Amino acid sequence: MNIHEIKLSIFRGGVKLFSVHREHKIGKLYPVRVVYEFIISHLKSSKNVALVQGHKMFLDPGDQYALSVWGVWEALTTGQFKKEIKKGDVVLDVGAGIGYYTLIAANLVGETGRVYAFEPDPDFFGLLKKNIEINGYKNVILEQKAVSDKTGKNKSYLCKDEHRIHDSPDACHKFIEIESIRLDDYFKNYDGKINFIKMDIEGAEIKAIQGAPLLLQKNKNLKIITEFWPMGLIKFGIEPKEYINLLIDHGFKLYEINAQEKKIEPVEIAKLVETYTPEKVYSTNLLCIRD
Repeated sequence: MNIHEIKLSIFRGGVKLFSVHREHKIGKLYPVRVVYEFIISHLKSSKNVALVQGHKMFLDPGDQYALSVWGVWEALTTGQFKKEIKKGDVVLDVGAGIGYYTLIAANLVGETGRVYAFEPDPDFFGLLKKNIEINGYKNVILEQKAVSDKTGKNKSYLCKDEHRIHDSPDACHKFIEIESIRLDDYFKNYDGKINFIKMDIEGAEIKAIQGAPLLLQKNKNLKIITEFWPMGLIKFGIEPKEYINLLIDHGFKLYEINAQEKKIEPVEIAKLVETYTPEKVYSTNLLCIRD
């Protein structure tokens, strides 16, 4: 064990002792968070390469999820994701980023399964492609597209620091043209099954669902893990409760993957929208399962 690994081990132990991990409540206290972020910044790999969940990964500049420090992102969601994916499954990773969940899924579905990874951000897509190639996976189909409710080219704005794509400039100053696709259009000639969808597209999840009614109808046993981020939904002109109701209308029972409480529990709509408001900024993940 080298000096850097020893420092990481000590830091991880301290975080567990004082519960200041980014997914814990105390980590949201400003003074604690400042100290935490300072230490994290000095522990991140300077090489932008790390071993993450058994895969070698090229990381984004700055390693925004601190994968080189923790080796995991969204621990509870990651654990549930691994439980749900089976060998031979077909998985859609909508908002694949640099490939964290894509790589996990590719390993779990095996040679008989498939993973479709959608990522419109050009920088992230480049890293996603490199990460799939360096790990030797042949069961992943990569698409540099945004999943939405319309198929075509869109004028969008890229928030460079956050790698978020929006329909309006706001604080995002870099204009890019991206290609969008409806899932129903993409899979219109596909006769196979789709077992699982993971979605994290910064508030545009509702558009992805609106563009996939036939896919959702055809795949009765489909499961979804989706981010629920009210602030992002509002930016797209969507009331947060509208997204929840849409998922329920498609026959899904919703469970919150509650990272703070470290448990997965049935969603109470009123409590959910009260807990996660646009003003509070925070997000959570939902597991969507049909009876």
